[in-house]
Amino acid sequence: MSVLENSKYSYLIGKQAIFFRFWKKLFYYYCNAVFSVYTPVKVNGRKNLPLDSAIFCSNHNSHMDVALISSAAGKSFNHFGMLAAIDYWFDNALKKMLTNFVMNLIPIARKSSGKNSSISFQDTITLCKHFMDYGNRNIVIFPEGSRGEPGKIKPFRNGAARFALALNKPIVPIYIHGSSIAWPRGKIFMRPCKITINILEPIYPNDYISKDKAVDFNTKKITNYLEKRILDEREKYELK
Repeated sequence: MSVLENSKYSYLIGKQAIFFRFWKKLFYYYCNAVFSVYTPVKVNGRKNLPLDSAIFCSNHNSHMDVALISSAAGKSFNHFGMLAAIDYWFDNALKKMLTNFVMNLIPIARKSSGKNSSISFQDTITLCKHFMDYGNRNIVIFPEGSRGEPGKIKPFRNGAARFALALNKPIVPIYIHGSSIAWPRGKIFMRPCKITINILEPIYPNDYISKDKAVDFNTKKITNYLEKRILDEREKYELK
C-alpha cells in the first residue's frame, strides 16, 4: 500500500478538517499575543521570505522555536509541517491527535529504527512533497536534531540538505536569539524576555551543488554552508 493511501497520514494531503484548522489558527493568535506582550519579538529580514513553499531551518534551544518561526513568517500553524520520529509521536493515537491540534507532524524514521521502521525515507519525502504542494505549505527542520544548551549551537546534521535536494525546495536560514532565555530547556514556564528573529536570504540547493560530485558531497556542502550562515549570525550578537 502506498503511503498516500494510508489513512493515518490523510491529514497531510490536501485540506484538513475544519476542526483542526480552527485550533491551529487559534493557537497561532495566542502565540502572537504572547510574543507581543510577554516575550516581545522583533523580526528582521521578512523580505527574504520566498513566495513559494520552503524548508525553514533555525538554531534550536527552546520549545517555542516552532511558534516563533510561524509568527515571524506571518503564517499560521496550518502552513507548517514538522518532521517527527514515528516511533515516539505516532506510537499512540491519542498523542498524535492532541499534537495535531497545534501542528502538522510528518513521520520520519530514526536511524536507530533501521529496517524495522514502518516508514521509509522515500515515504517521508512523498508525504512532504504532497504536504508542501498544497497551498505552498512549508516544513520546519532543526539541523541540530534536538534542542541544544542555552546559547550553544550543536553541529548540524545533513537532514535539511537531503530534503532540500530531494524536494528541490529552498532552505530559509533563521537565527533566533533569546528563546533559550525565555523558555530554556528543562523549565516548565516561560519568563519575560526580548527575542530577536533574523530571517536570512534563502539557500537554493541547485546554486550550491557540483553536478560531477556524489549526492553525499553536495549534501555536506549545503549543510556546511547553512551552518556557517547561522553561526555567523550568532557571532554578531556575541560581539555586541
